[in-house]
Amino acid sequence: MNISNYYWHFPAALTPKFCDDVIAYANSQEEVMARTGGYEDKKLDKDQVKDMQTKRKSDLVWLNDTWIYKELHPYVHEANKNAGWNFEWNRSESCQFTKYKHNQYYDWHCDSWEKPYEKEGPNKGKIRKLSMTCQLTDGSEYRW
Repeated sequence: MNISNYYWHFPAALTPKFCDDVIAYANSQEEVMARTGGYEDKKLDKDQVKDMQTKRKSDLVWLNDTWIYKELHPYVHEANKNAGWNFEWNRSESCQFTKYKHNQYYDWHCDSWEKPYEKEGPNKGKIRKLSMTCQLTDGSEYRW
């Protein structure tokens, strides 16, 4: 496949109120240790956690709320069309609201797999084609 646009962006697309509402809502939910592909929902021993955290060290909250998708999905559809990808797309995985504390990170990674999901559920047989990142906080709030 020849892709001429590797990303599409919308500067300042989301309203400050929406961003604040998502942040407040996510902060009221239970957070879990963020994991990478190979670790999924398994109980991890100390060495597995250490290995995983060479790639990713952060916490997250899973969000699967209609009011969030209602705001974000039009941008996914528009980017898919405007970038010329034209992927068949009909659903989203749960949103990851990632919390980065001081010295936390998610290293370079690919958001897709080489084969369709095998686990039973709504994603079985599907392949992740599109990923969306939304910066909800102002960059000036970051500590380096």
